[in-house]
Amino acid sequence: MDADGASSSGGERDRDQGKGKGRESSVVVDSGRRRSSCGYCSSSSSSSISHGLWAYSLTSNDYQDLLDRGWRRSGCYVYKPEMDKTCCPQYTIRLKASNFTPSKEQERVLKKMQRYLDGALDTKFDKSSDQSKSNLLCEEPNKSSGSRILNNTNQTNPLSVTVPLQETENQDKFMSFLSEKIDTAVNTFFKEKGLPLTGQNPKSVVKNVKPQMKRKLKDIITKEEDLIYTCNVSFQIAAYIKNMDSKIENLDSVSPSIIAEELVRVISSENISGFIIKACSGHLNFYSGAKEETVMVEKPAQTQQTGKKNYESTPQKRRRLVIRMKRSQFDPDEYALYEKYQTLVHQDKRVSKDSYIRFLVDTPIPFIEPDGSSRVPPCGFGSFHQQYLVDGRIIAVGVVDILPKCLSSKYLFWDPDYAFLSLGKFTALKEIQWVREMQAHCPSLEYYYLGYYIHSCNKMRYKAAYRPSELLCPLRFEWVPYDVAKPLLDRSKYAILSDFKTTENTNLLPTEKPGTSSTNDMHHHSEVHNENAGCENGEEETAEDENFMHNEDSDVEQDEEASSMDMDDDEDDDQIGADLLADHSQSIGDVVLDVHNTRIKYKDLQKRFVIRKNFLSELEKQLYRYIEVVGKDLSSRIVYSLG
Repeated sequence: MDADGASSSGGERDRDQGKGKGRESSVVVDSGRRRSSCGYCSSSSSSSISHGLWAYSLTSNDYQDLLDRGWRRSGCYVYKPEMDKTCCPQYTIRLKASNFTPSKEQERVLKKMQRYLDGALDTKFDKSSDQSKSNLLCEEPNKSSGSRILNNTNQTNPLSVTVPLQETENQDKFMSFLSEKIDTAVNTFFKEKGLPLTGQNPKSVVKNVKPQMKRKLKDIITKEEDLIYTCNVSFQIAAYIKNMDSKIENLDSVSPSIIAEELVRVISSENISGFIIKACSGHLNFYSGAKEETVMVEKPAQTQQTGKKNYESTPQKRRRLVIRMKRSQFDPDEYALYEKYQTLVHQDKRVSKDSYIRFLVDTPIPFIEPDGSSRVPPCGFGSFHQQYLVDGRIIAVGVVDILPKCLSSKYLFWDPDYAFLSLGKFTALKEIQWVREMQAHCPSLEYYYLGYYIHSCNKMRYKAAYRPSELLCPLRFEWVPYDVAKPLLDRSKYAILSDFKTTENTNLLPTEKPGTSSTNDMHHHSEVHNENAGCENGEEETAEDENFMHNEDSDVEQDEEASSMDMDDDEDDDQIGADLLADHSQSIGDVVLDVHNTRIKYKDLQKRFVIRKNFLSELEKQLYRYIEVVGKDLSSRIVYSLG
């Protein structure tokens, strides 16, 4: 597979190893069984055990099938806990989006966000932000992406009535600011038309639109747009041109309407935040980009004798939320947010740009463009960063994979300044909503995968709050309803969940006590983060903890860089059972190997190459174990690279 297909921004290893491997193939290198300490149970021994693969490329179909066998990825590293051996078994959890029913707590999260967007939710962050921007209306608005709603200059007491923008002293200053912008556009217009710039050129005057005028214009003002300011400089320019002693052609035909459209074109490039600028019958009209809404705000009584409360209608500033899906690539603004999140929320002092790229940007899944059919969603298949922006500011980023059957949620990081919005819960609900909406375009895309559910770790049980969910049986890879699986997990942290069909009333015995195997695993989930993260905003530990939302992979990169993790040579672990040999004796011959960029099935290997006997014996052991963890079907499709 070529490097571009292997990753949207993959590392040098992917570009070098991927050459000539074909975009249609998945190519992996087997890292074998590994172990490390566990952050979920705080075990001091290396009791967390998994099997890992380095993926140079993984087709969306192959990765979907790996998910359905209990695998997950961190960057280009793909891993699967060895469920009967690891200390804290991790069960893949998913839900069918069309069946999802939000709980009362989840509905409260959505309502809280809506109140914040409507301006009805007062926060300490807003107060400090407003104070730091007290002169915003006197200065040029921020030109960052997205719309920003202009703030009032003074933050009032929550019980007092907020003074409308039109009644503040800064209104005149802001109209002067708009006049300067229009005058600059007029000068640009004159230059484009070859007209001389003199001190006699028309000057713009911006006026506030009175309520009685709005009533007259109600037919052209929509509910989403509130006409605030207007300017008629286009009429002055048209008259000025006609009175000019100029030989420039076609100036006589320039009407106020055409001039107004030209000025709007120039001014729009300035991106005056919070306003929509339109040309209307020769006028330059400035509409509020987010309509102010009126709420009832309690105001203290004027006299203490009556004890009565006065109520007045109060305009509130409304914020704009934009959810933007972007293909996985490095974004400096996202990295700055990630660094802030890791430092403040998880007290992580090891954040680096390189580890961030390897962990959250690099991906082995090639992008599949939409083809207009119902087989591919409008965004295509691949790895994406889903940005959540409020008034142009990124407040959260969800790292997700879009696959043939699901949206797989990989990681989330968010702005600690917005912790009061419970962004972990909110983004999960929006991702579920996204899946439901995409089903109309791609019927096969109907599931939401939440990562791993860990019943033995109380702080990781929150994922079951998204109902009705299913857990993957670690032996037969069948999906079992959570409500059915829970009693089995209450008895034993490792359970063959599909046994509920035949062992409904019997005690389940794990095939091996978890944590007793002495093999070596790569640190593949959020061990440090899960140890250190606390509940937000004083929530009880039994509530869903946003600090863990999508975080199970977060420490892979730090541990990938550790050089002290050697493969365990325990002889007992290297023994291949007779049953395993019998099951996979036919399958091993169909494994496609990549040997020095040559594709060849294992059964034909000795026909093409001279192989040492001891190397062949070790390779067979690896392949038997590989087939066991990947499955016969995938082992015959995925190319097994020998490096």
